[in-house]
Amino acid sequence: MLIEHAEMLDSISTAAARVTVRYDVMADALIWSDETTPEMPTELIWSLRAVVNYRTHLIRGTTIDDTTVWDYYNSLFPRWIGFARERQTATPELLDVYRRGDVSTRWCLRQLDRDSETNGG
Repeated sequence: MLIEHAEMLDSISTAAARVTVRYDVMADALIWSDETTPEMPTELIWSLRAVVNYRTHLIRGTTIDDTTVWDYYNSLFPRWIGFARERQTATPELLDVYRRGDVSTRWCLRQLDRDSETNGG
């Protein structure tokens, strides 16, 4: 999917004037609002999960030994705003967005476990 739409992603090369960043639970990653467009197929957005997850590891300072996905897609659509250097660098604000999303997700998962145990699951 990313290969098929590499040209579309490469055309998203300029940061929006008003941009927000959020935690995406399915990717366990930070995603900026201008990295996709409303016209993008949902499957394409889902396909970006591995790329944004790797980038979030860069932001958090955690390591993933395998850079294959990152390097490959960076070569296919290098102008994509998601590869911007400033979106790979930790800031207190970005780390806080990640932490809040991660904590909230873990809390929800614990609640689901408790509910499942309570209901005989």
